Amino acid sequence: MSGVLHNISNRRALRHSHASRSIVTHSILVLFFAVMGIALGLPISGQRAEAVTPRVAMFHDWSLRYTIYPRFGPMAAMQAVARDPRAFFEWRRRGWLGGGFPGPGGSARTQRGMRRDWSINLGTGGTAPGMYPAKFTFDVTAAPSCANDYVIFPVNALGSSTQPNLVALNNLYSGTAGATGICNRTPTGNDTGVAATVMWSYNVQGISGGGAVATSPVISYDNLNPTGPNTGIKVAFVESATGSPAHFHVLAWKSGDGVVANVQNALSPLTINTFVSVQPASGSGTATDLALGSSTTGTDTLSSPFVDYLHDTAYVGNDLGTLYRIKDVFCTSNNPDCTGGTKPAPSLDSTWGTGGAISVCSGQLTGPVLDFSTMNVFVGCSDGKLYSISQSGTIKSLVVGDGVGSETYGAIMDSPVVDGADGFVYAVSGSANGGANGVLVQATTTMSSSVAIPIGAGNQCNIHAPSFSNAYYTSPTTAGALIYVGGVTGTVSQPCSPISSTTGVITIYGIGFGAGGVMNSGAPANSFSAGGGPGAEWAPLLEFYNATTTTDWLFVAAYQSGQTNLGSANITAGFPGGVGTVVTEGLGPSGMTVDNDSSSAQAASIYFNALDENAACNNNAVGPTGGCAIKLTQANLE
Repeated sequence: MSGVLHNISNRRALRHSHASRSIVTHSILVLFFAVMGIALGLPISGQRAEAVTPRVAMFHDWSLRYTIYPRFGPMAAMQAVARDPRAFFEWRRRGWLGGGFPGPGGSARTQRGMRRDWSINLGTGGTAPGMYPAKFTFDVTAAPSCANDYVIFPVNALGSSTQPNLVALNNLYSGTAGATGICNRTPTGNDTGVAATVMWSYNVQGISGGGAVATSPVISYDNLNPTGPNTGIKVAFVESATGSPAHFHVLAWKSGDGVVANVQNALSPLTINTFVSVQPASGSGTATDLALGSSTTGTDTLSSPFVDYLHDTAYVGNDLGTLYRIKDVFCTSNNPDCTGGTKPAPSLDSTWGTGGAISVCSGQLTGPVLDFSTMNVFVGCSDGKLYSISQSGTIKSLVVGDGVGSETYGAIMDSPVVDGADGFVYAVSGSANGGANGVLVQATTTMSSSVAIPIGAGNQCNIHAPSFSNAYYTSPTTAGALIYVGGVTGTVSQPCSPISSTTGVITIYGIGFGAGGVMNSGAPANSFSAGGGPGAEWAPLLEFYNATTTTDWLFVAAYQSGQTNLGSANITAGFPGGVGTVVTEGLGPSGMTVDNDSSSAQAASIYFNALDENAACNNNAVGPTGGCAIKLTQANLE
């Protein structure tokens, strides 16, 4: 199997073959047979996963936003994608491998509006637009855990002794909006008792003078031993600063590091500027450091690392168009390099390209996404092209946008969305056809054919990642299957930003699918406008399917100033007529991460950073902030 997937070298093929045989034992036989049970209409018990391990951990990070794992698909493709733990997470979240997350007493949630539960000051910056916090759930078969469930916020600000660049919070399910949170505590000192608490706070400084974490982090997971010491106890991320190559880090965090008297104060981080040369030990509070090349212009603005948990490798790009592959990322139990007493630190994989690097384009790369069906890596570039890179280094490209060289918003800003089981990849750009329109492109994963859909007015604003209705996850040809994307109609005063005036109107579009799952060509058949006003750029859309109530929700948000800028729409019955519950959160949110479908109070939530330099974090005595970690109750998800 691995010789087919990795036609690189005999040595690499052997180690991948070893890993693949182990994964077949654990993942394919468990997950694939679960899928076959679904496909054959057999009952699937929520206890299936519990029979394998005493608990079932789960992460939800940026990569789950850009990978699609449908319920049905060709046998070989479903068998291939089942090797990725993200597939299991997706199937469970949609109720195909059991129900939602239990809560104390299992009582139903009460209806409530979308309101802020808490906020924590992250300092002079927060999670960047289009980037995501990473959420870890200790056990999806048990009630949500106040101590062990946590969310990590990357901070897009240069780290210092008073400024973290990576923060984790626990006691997440706190608050008073709608119901008293299960993690609420008696107020003590500076702890309000109704907000999250700082689990740890770090300034990881591999770059002289300090760097920011401008992209999204990823959490460790061990395919063979998901309850062992390599699941949920490490985090991989990229530090970046002008004038330096980007640095890839793996941190084995230690609870309590950077936490002083004020448990809701993240602004006294522990600085790590000395790094270990081997894999960091669990709970040690140590980190590794790996420079990605040597070019001082090789920063990383858009490319979050994508981890292949099957082979313990990571892919990440930089602003020079170079894509790197890193081996021994977390040193998990399926990695034969890590069987000895000394476990290696992450390093560039010399069997990939030239010394672990492949030059893809001459612009900024998005986060790469690995398709487990073809084992090709898909990535967007600021030149407006979508790229496919095979394991042997063959590069294919497809024009999506006009590129920043000819049109202001013609770049691909967000990672492509990959549906390997159905054989499609999706990418968006804010300008195509000489600036006539924005564009949503669906291409086959072989890059042999594509469909381009015009989205609103072109060269007005960036277009960010689309999202799918739950029906698509059954099949693109299922009745009600739609892909949603945000765009602009009219003309926007440039530049498109939350502080600029505009006569443009932000619009949500819905596109259906025809034979073979190919998008219907021509202008979108469905659309609704959400008004104009300052700012006209949509944030990446977020879909959440409540398996308990079989309700499908779409969360939409725009970068707006002084207006309601975040709302939800019920898309269960098809394309909605507009946005329902709305709130105002600064200038709009970063990428949004959604967690549990749970009956526990405050345990069904959305996490993001509010993009507002003047917002006061309401549960923190520190005061106004440029970065504000926020949790909202999931309005109307009951």
